[in-house]
Amino acid sequence: MRLPFRSLTTALVVLAASLPALAQYSIDKIEIHGGAPYTDAELLSVSGLQPGQFLAHDSLAQAAQHLLDTGVFDDTEISLSGQGKARTVLIALKPTPLAKLLPATFANFVWLTPEEIATGLRAGVPLYRGLCSDAGTFCDSIDAGLTQLLAAKGITATVSHAIVEPTSSRPTRRVVFRVKSPAVRFGVVTLTGGPAALMPDLQRLAVRLTASAYTSDAVDSLLTPLRDAGYLALKLDDVRIAPAPSPGGIAVSYSAHIAEGPVYKVSTFSSDVPPPDRTVADARAAKYAAALRARSMGSIEPPSTPTTMHPGDIASAKVLQTIMAGIVYDLRSKGCLDAYVDPNPNLDDAAHTVAYALHTAPGDQYRLKSVTPLNLSPAALDEFNRSWLMKPGDIYNADYVANFIGDNDSLKQLSTYTAGFQVSADPQTHLVDLTFTFFPSAATH
Repeated sequence: MRLPFRSLTTALVVLAASLPALAQYSIDKIEIHGGAPYTDAELLSVSGLQPGQFLAHDSLAQAAQHLLDTGVFDDTEISLSGQGKARTVLIALKPTPLAKLLPATFANFVWLTPEEIATGLRAGVPLYRGLCSDAGTFCDSIDAGLTQLLAAKGITATVSHAIVEPTSSRPTRRVVFRVKSPAVRFGVVTLTGGPAALMPDLQRLAVRLTASAYTSDAVDSLLTPLRDAGYLALKLDDVRIAPAPSPGGIAVSYSAHIAEGPVYKVSTFSSDVPPPDRTVADARAAKYAAALRARSMGSIEPPSTPTTMHPGDIASAKVLQTIMAGIVYDLRSKGCLDAYVDPNPNLDDAAHTVAYALHTAPGDQYRLKSVTPLNLSPAALDEFNRSWLMKPGDIYNADYVANFIGDNDSLKQLSTYTAGFQVSADPQTHLVDLTFTFFPSAATH
């Protein structure tokens, strides 16, 4: 899916005499209005303006553009005030509310502690507050700042970033920064502590991570069995990260002690899914749980997975995720491709209970713009065109797309193919271009 970018069509106003005439003026002083939470020193650093500076014909326009290019201002106005050759520059700003910016997360900077990253970026990247904009050049500045922090440690690296859309397990849109090269991978992973009954599962996860890409999310996945068992207050302590050069890049030896804490139980559970949709959402959750069991590669699963939680139940992250995935699955079958669910957990640490109040964010509804089948014979293409029911302009049904081939026994020509599909959704127009790529199945060779 293409990522939405906030438009930079903000006002840039330079009130002065004719631009060529600016060259005869210098800056006596600079007054900044509305710049909080950013400091005047940071704002001047970004703008490029300083007292005593002689103005070129485009100095004010460039300064305004520099500020807008960060993506953290909705509006910038710059004007001149006063008499004589030395003038006062007035800068009026409207910062983007911090709640509309995206949190910055860091995937694999194994040479730097979180404190070193925060302190270093705050010192080296003006306006950095742990938040980013999905517009402008601010994320590029953070890339450069991280590159410099690594260089100070003697590490030559290429840093990149990507915007990650919200999911039910992590319902916050964010920017993830990572070391693109050298490749950073897990070496030996060692875990101590934790409940004895779950240690075999934890050790299997640790072995599975060996030689895989090192990310903070992968480290977090080590705690999955514990969260599934209701250990919601668990933490890792005595964490030791030791990166070392390896033939493929960097191998990271990771060790930690698990302090699991108590098992939490559900005190209350509620959801804002409208009652008419609740049955459908529960059915979707059951279908999702069945798919999880089918893909479990032989692991022991209970005969059924609950689709709701009751007071007194173990606060299992797996059950919660299954419920939320069912709700999202249902919404995406109705064209809400950006849907996610926030569980809003409220932990009572004294009672070792948690109250869940699920909030559903369906987002906008998408419609089909085009569908393109590739690599079909004329007969199979004719069957596709006759059988495909979702037409341009219809609400996009992700469930229908996923099951069109596998659940349709009437497709005789298409049954000789396997297929994959690619969805390109435009968050500005809320239209979807769908492309099927077909391959003759092995049985037809």
